[in-house]
Amino acid sequence: MEILRKFEQTIRRFNMLQKGDRVIVACSGGPDSVALLHLLNQIKEKYDLKLFVAHINHKLRGQESDEDERFVKRLAKDLGLDFYSKSFDVKKIAKKEKLSIEEAAREVRYDYLNKLANRIKATKIALGHNADDQAETVLMRLIRGAGGLGLSGMPPVKDKLIRPLLEIKREKIEQFLKENELGFRIDSSNLRKVYLRNKVRLELMPYLKKNYNPNIVDTLNRTASILSAQEDYLKKETLKAFDKIAKAQKEKISLDLAKLFNYDIFLQREILRLVFERLGEGEFKGSFAQVELVLNLAQQRKAGRRIFLKKDVLAEVSAGHLNFYKVKKEEKDQSLVFPGAAESERFGIRLDSEVIKRKNLKEKPYLKDEMTAFLSWDKLKPPFILRNPRTGDRFSPLGMKGTKSLKDFLTDLKVPRYEKERVLVLTSNDWIVWVLGYRIADQFKVQKNTKEILRIKAELTMSPKE
Repeated sequence: MEILRKFEQTIRRFNMLQKGDRVIVACSGGPDSVALLHLLNQIKEKYDLKLFVAHINHKLRGQESDEDERFVKRLAKDLGLDFYSKSFDVKKIAKKEKLSIEEAAREVRYDYLNKLANRIKATKIALGHNADDQAETVLMRLIRGAGGLGLSGMPPVKDKLIRPLLEIKREKIEQFLKENELGFRIDSSNLRKVYLRNKVRLELMPYLKKNYNPNIVDTLNRTASILSAQEDYLKKETLKAFDKIAKAQKEKISLDLAKLFNYDIFLQREILRLVFERLGEGEFKGSFAQVELVLNLAQQRKAGRRIFLKKDVLAEVSAGHLNFYKVKKEEKDQSLVFPGAAESERFGIRLDSEVIKRKNLKEKPYLKDEMTAFLSWDKLKPPFILRNPRTGDRFSPLGMKGTKSLKDFLTDLKVPRYEKERVLVLTSNDWIVWVLGYRIADQFKVQKNTKEILRIKAELTMSPKE
């Protein structure tokens, strides 16, 4: 069978499957996903596969959506395969997250499939995208103004995701279903020209085939393949450059501006896209306009200038560097009890404390360890609160008479703005007693008449929980 031969050829070419893989087959009930399921079922013994069927009900077409779910459930049962499904109110999610219906549907789909894969220990997630889908994707991205990465289309393999039908045309899939008398569902929304993909599929592609190139699907797939290979090479070169100019943490990346501008403008853009992708957890690569905005910001080299990007990513210029970080969501205060041990997953820190008699203290109470504080225990009163800075915060830094705004204190120490927002302060009865990592408050210092000392040792355990 020609389609099966082509199917296995694609699997081998991109090393999609290994013996013993546990594969989730995303099945909408449409012709592509039904063909995918049957073809994988035909080769499951050859590859020693364990197949699972997953269906996402987007609740967009009322009873028709529910009938799709029932159809896929029956199909899984007929094939003797485990079936999983979940329903989402995509319209409600789109409105809440300010996304288009298509974007919201895609996000919930991939999120569900990945979570299911983790839960059932699946090693692969098979999707039913075909060669026509790839051609349409390239055209859509060209219309929207994508670069090489966008025009390289959908990758055949990405992490657990595999697309075994990506080199097979839609007509061949429909022919396979017809010859084998295999039923499937038709999504009526695919016939409505309200979505860009439907317009491309129903209007633009037929027009191009008829008037310009009857082999347009092959041509666009070939273009995607060529650009994909080029992007793979470019990605390697970008990673080399990134490693030379960047200091990266999980939620913060800093680029050396002088080194960045030593590279060609093309590579500068790719480095920024890599930054966006890493901070956006692979889902946010940045538009051309956003990349240009950030480059323009960097070229001005004015410290303190900043731009907010999607996915809570912020770019800011400091002395000689271009810094990116994920904007921290507003955190609630956390109550602590002293003495004792307390660990905050929210802030990613552990505090160990004990009360020591002054005469038994072996260390100097002014030990220069920015993560250890020695405080006069008799002056401290509960409640003890760990929190982020607030507007109007003031305290008396050690060695200073009077008070100073916390904002000015951090500015004088040349703490970057993005770090100021992440600083932790410890308060006692609403008084700031310690700016962790920087200084204690003068009125809580250990003095000659201090009898008992609270020693607090802070240790970072992980990045703050988002």
